[in-house]
Amino acid sequence: MKISEIGEFGLIESIKKDCVTSLQGVIKGIGDDCAVFHSSSGRVLLLTTDMLVEDIHFLRNTITPYRLGRKAVAVNLSDIAAMGGTPLIALISLAISAQTEVEEIQELYRGMREICGLYGVDIIGGDTVASPNNMIINVSLIGDANQQEVLYRSGARPGDRIYLTGTVGDSSAGLSILKHEISPQDSLRGHFIKAHNEPEPLIKTGKVVAGSRLASAMIDLSDGLLSDLAHICEESRVGALLFRDKIPLSKELKSLAAHAGFDPLDFALSGGEDYVLLVTVPPAKTRDFERVCKKESVYPLFQVGEIQEAKGIRIRHEDGSVEELAHKGFDHFSHPW
Repeated sequence: MKISEIGEFGLIESIKKDCVTSLQGVIKGIGDDCAVFHSSSGRVLLLTTDMLVEDIHFLRNTITPYRLGRKAVAVNLSDIAAMGGTPLIALISLAISAQTEVEEIQELYRGMREICGLYGVDIIGGDTVASPNNMIINVSLIGDANQQEVLYRSGARPGDRIYLTGTVGDSSAGLSILKHEISPQDSLRGHFIKAHNEPEPLIKTGKVVAGSRLASAMIDLSDGLLSDLAHICEESRVGALLFRDKIPLSKELKSLAAHAGFDPLDFALSGGEDYVLLVTVPPAKTRDFERVCKKESVYPLFQVGEIQEAKGIRIRHEDGSVEELAHKGFDHFSHPW
């Protein structure tokens, strides 16, 4: 069945069932010009939105609609995690061809509903329009947080230690595999494809970090370690020094690099979509921070560098030499689409 056969409103009716399941404050969900809901008193609202465009953010022939739906929501959940918040409600907008199979969109929404259900998020509205060619998915999320615990990019100070809450580079390697730029060992292919197609938002980790009130800044790694660290540095008006031997690489990435003949650090520094959290912590608070993370099972946790007063990002190699690094990372408008 084609979407053109049931129309926009028929499609909406086919996907809205069971979208609202948990939030008591929902007054009106899908079906009106605006969604209406009560806000929790004493907390601040967090609002974020991300757009995924076919052939830029995803290759339609390399990911199932179900996985794509999960990923589209996951990247927004990661933004809420980076502020230390709790996700609450989502609005989904789609631009799709009239020749798209209805079952494909239903599978897309099945993935969205499933991951929303895992984190107590209700889908309460959005928009659906026609697109002549590529699919476009836009997800907007609203969450909330304790005002005193929200972590911004602007809080880092010279001397703060830089932490990562996971390894980096696997997702970017997965994209290169999907684009046939790298040929992996058969035993590792699934690992990297999953890393790219199935990111897991670190909501609990973000809450633990923010709730500890020991960190000074936080961001999720969507555009790459260098690019996102640069955002912290720019907003905080500082620089940073990374320790090459401390940057966490998975054993799978090291194995793939040895097999395919590339430096895994290239993917770790400039690859995107890892969605681990980068956290800065004042030096006097690192011991307590690590203790809290261990107690709350925030693992793995890697100290990878420190914030410096001098602007720019540098890396210290194993031999002690220091190199200035360009802020490479994904930039939509630097690519000749």
